Amino acid sequence: MSNSNSSNLADDPKQQPQQQYAPPNIGSNPPKYKHNSLPVPWWFNPASVSKFHSLPLHSTDIILSSGVKMGTTWMNKILISLLHEFDDEGQLIPEVVEKRAELPGRLGQTYPEGVYPTRREHEADSLGILSRLEQQGREAHLALFGNFVLEDLVEQPAPRIFATHLSREYLPRELFDGGEDGEGTGKLIVVIRNLKDAMCSLHNFRGLPQDGWFGNDHGPGTFARYLMLNGECPNAFGSAFEWLRDNNDAVMSIGNKRALVVYYESLIMDFNGQLQRINDFLELGKLTDAKAQAIEEACALKSMQNAEGGARYKYTTRKGGIGKWSQAPLTKEHWKEFDSVFDKVLGDVKIADPFRFFQYESVPGMPEALGKCDLDTDPRRWGPYLLVMLRDGLIVPDPYFRVDGKDDRGELMEFKYNKPRLSFDECNSDGSPRYHLFVSESCPLASAVSATRTLLGLDSMISMDVADGESGAGLVFLNGCSCAPWKGSEGPFWLYSVYQLSNSIATTLITAPVLWDTVEQKIVSNDAWEILKLMSHEDDQSDLISYNDALGVILKEGLCPREQMEDIENMYSDLSSSIFNVEAVGLECIAQVGKDLGHIDDNFERILAKLQELNDLLGKRRFLLGNNLTGVDIFLAMFLFRFDSCYTTLFGLRNHGAFVGSILTGDSYPNLKGYSRELYQEFKSTLKIQGFRQIFRLPCAISFTRQAIHSTNASLPSANEPIPDLNQIVASLEEPATGRPEGAAARPSTSAPKIVRDGMTMPMWFRDDTVQLYRDLDLRDDDIILSSGVKMGTTWVTKILNSLLYDFDDDGKTTSAYMDDSFPNRLGQTYPDALFPSREVEKHEMATKDEEFVKRMKMLKTNFGDFVFDDLLNQPSPRLFSSHLSGKNLLPKKLFDGWKDGDECAINGHVSNGDKAGTMNKGKGRLIVVVRNLKDTLVSLHHFRGVPKDGWYGNEHGPGSFARAIDIENCPNAFGSSFLWVKRSGEAVDAVGPERALVLQYEDLKLDFDTQLQRINNFLGLPKLTDAKARAVTAECTAKSMKEKTGGRFKMIVRKGMVGDWQNYLDDERWEEFDRVFDEVLKGVDIAEPLRQYQCKEGLEEIIAAQEKS
Repeated sequence: MSNSNSSNLADDPKQQPQQQYAPPNIGSNPPKYKHNSLPVPWWFNPASVSKFHSLPLHSTDIILSSGVKMGTTWMNKILISLLHEFDDEGQLIPEVVEKRAELPGRLGQTYPEGVYPTRREHEADSLGILSRLEQQGREAHLALFGNFVLEDLVEQPAPRIFATHLSREYLPRELFDGGEDGEGTGKLIVVIRNLKDAMCSLHNFRGLPQDGWFGNDHGPGTFARYLMLNGECPNAFGSAFEWLRDNNDAVMSIGNKRALVVYYESLIMDFNGQLQRINDFLELGKLTDAKAQAIEEACALKSMQNAEGGARYKYTTRKGGIGKWSQAPLTKEHWKEFDSVFDKVLGDVKIADPFRFFQYESVPGMPEALGKCDLDTDPRRWGPYLLVMLRDGLIVPDPYFRVDGKDDRGELMEFKYNKPRLSFDECNSDGSPRYHLFVSESCPLASAVSATRTLLGLDSMISMDVADGESGAGLVFLNGCSCAPWKGSEGPFWLYSVYQLSNSIATTLITAPVLWDTVEQKIVSNDAWEILKLMSHEDDQSDLISYNDALGVILKEGLCPREQMEDIENMYSDLSSSIFNVEAVGLECIAQVGKDLGHIDDNFERILAKLQELNDLLGKRRFLLGNNLTGVDIFLAMFLFRFDSCYTTLFGLRNHGAFVGSILTGDSYPNLKGYSRELYQEFKSTLKIQGFRQIFRLPCAISFTRQAIHSTNASLPSANEPIPDLNQIVASLEEPATGRPEGAAARPSTSAPKIVRDGMTMPMWFRDDTVQLYRDLDLRDDDIILSSGVKMGTTWVTKILNSLLYDFDDDGKTTSAYMDDSFPNRLGQTYPDALFPSREVEKHEMATKDEEFVKRMKMLKTNFGDFVFDDLLNQPSPRLFSSHLSGKNLLPKKLFDGWKDGDECAINGHVSNGDKAGTMNKGKGRLIVVVRNLKDTLVSLHHFRGVPKDGWYGNEHGPGSFARAIDIENCPNAFGSSFLWVKRSGEAVDAVGPERALVLQYEDLKLDFDTQLQRINNFLGLPKLTDAKARAVTAECTAKSMKEKTGGRFKMIVRKGMVGDWQNYLDDERWEEFDRVFDEVLKGVDIAEPLRQYQCKEGLEEIIAAQEKS
């Protein structure tokens, strides 16, 4: 670097004291100077600009071009920190820091256009620049740029950084051509900011302008000046609109390998993501977390202004921010005029696309709330919206809809998860599900995923938000979002936020469905087919078989059984090129983009031919691949539901030569109609059909987007054309599905069992012969009879008992019996009432009974293991018998023999065993009864393996879960009324007596597992429970561990099991009715009294808080 001989400045810049002088507050008044008709500030040096333009560049050079008040100083500091000042450990490099004052750009930017070419010219002030101010021009220049000249910039260590407000015309020539390959060299970084905020920042920069916002005797005012074009704008460096357009040309000319656009807004919203993006663009290798954190701290505004040389930063930096323009004293008419100029100059300028979103006064085309719409709502009345996508994490108009057909979307990101399987029962600390779905009723794929969630009984395990519709910022949820991290924030909420948080620099379409991981805060997938498969193959369900009530079909492995996966994938692929492609083809047809459109007719013909082929196929089969419903059936159904209401009219299919008639409102496809009607009955509770019509907003949205992209004023399509009547569509879907082929065996309904014993309805598996053997069981003294209500914790306590009795030694180590599946009750409970009495009986009945019986028994073996009652008898002592059977009339007779009056039983720990020592009665064995508050029990049962067909409140299929639960005498649920179950169990506990009966309360296990584990250990008369064994049992008996280690048999029956979850369902009036039934049936029943505290809202918050802590 050259030395200074100036008497005003120290010879060695390194020894200069911190400059306290500040340039005069001249405000944003237009400058008096011009260069080639370009308005320039007082310090502008044309000689240096000329030399800069002809500067020989190195391949590592970085040209930073930023508009006035768009973040020049900030980006210069970021680049200096990233390239020169911090090491990978996040430490400042001492030798670099020591030379900060000797190097340009280190303590504030040094513009090449703001300094003299050489030291000699600077000292001589050969162009009179330093005397332009009325006084202290040199001091003012020093305060702005430091004691540097262009030579110092040229001689800075590589990679060199040149920060400037110059646009393409004045940037180095070799940036565009003249490099070794003849195509230019060096890298260009353009930093830009939405022009409304830039204008407001300029207005307030270093003093208000004399002509104010709206003009006076001194000039036209900031607003008018900013909107002047064609060389008439008097602001420094001319029109910001034209500067932006010129630099767009520079970026497009160089290409994305050597040119990067950084948006000021992106730096504010996601500094780390943008820092990574800059690091990758400069090919600097891995950016360590330590270095990134150090740079973020150093580049914070406060840090910059308080750091060494901070005075220079204070001259050029303000508070920044996004959307501050809305606070300016300008009217809607002013901003409308601003938007008009923006569209005129920058409508087709790619790098300006993201500014539309930040310059919205309000997002255009907002929908009405979906819940307030009905089948007659015409969404075309809501107004036009912009079709958008994310490019580098920012919202831009979707370039697919350009009139010239130039699809410039770029490479779209794929969202792929790092786990091939998920466990959907995982919860957050507040009890909310870990996984969340975002869906839209305007999309058949999203509807298919929503229906799958319900069909597989995952409603309580995967939370969900349904979009109200599209807007100028993509899909919007007017009431906000119900999952982390956005839960609790006011609406509206836009889906783009999910994509941005998952990957802040993603280039992607903003589509639903989206499966979101609230823990990792990442998108699991936005591919509907992949999401369906993830739900069907949740974790490891290799042998799961379940039934669906409404359809009466077996769902093996969810909806994608492995033995059929090849056929399923082939069918999905086939339909993806035809039926599932109808919206993509139709969109292309509406858009009429400048492409060869001849293939559209071919695609429509393929779709219509496939409809006829499917109609023939479904005349022979109940479902696409046979008797079992699969995921591809759900996808097809969602498209068929929409054909008459959307596609035939909107896409012009009615006018196609191959069109033979409608599906639901005609007779051309009788088998497709019956198929659609049958599936509709199952899925209609998940559908909001009024959302189907939103697709009719597309033609107007396409035209509106083109207006924005091409700055045209073409008229928008009329919204007066009639659209199909949804009432007619729904009426057809509601009709019976007649003439359907016979399919899989109907499910023996567990929601309305036909077997009645001891006044209780029994499940389809109930066997009188085996239950009689159980009743006559020759009990041993150490036998354990576990009796637990449905959804009260049977599986959990079975696992606890196994772990205490067999699986762990006193050191907490696993024994040889651990996970030994040769015995019943080890990898899931084995109910005696569901088993064949013996292998001989099993062999005989499996060989002689009908196919339906055989399938049912195979399903039961999946649930309870491949055991018979003899296997229960042959367990090692102490034997464990676990069931939902209750009361003296169904439990083993010898459990009750000889109880004496006056003995007091142990209830929930209120009276401990042994507190009142009594003589052991003549009965044998020990009884453990597990109970749970009946409100949570009801909610858990309602969601167990699929929401019931009659819902909560009843419909044509039945009275509903609530009415069934409170129907004491005729409750059709398996094992009857839960109220009566608790009453009978209380009687059994009283009959057995305190020394051989233990009552466990589910809530106590949840809130204080350690204490309850000790109670069980003591009750069973086991040796002292060591800390090591207690820790091992506790870890083994978490829901997560049970599902991970033992797979399908636990997974299919264990839900989230939160205390107080009932508050999230039903209304106060129904819960009050529930309380009345509770008091009527269970008043005076000892084991029921402790349940009250969990069935009352008062005090429940504290209980839930304790649960979360636990």
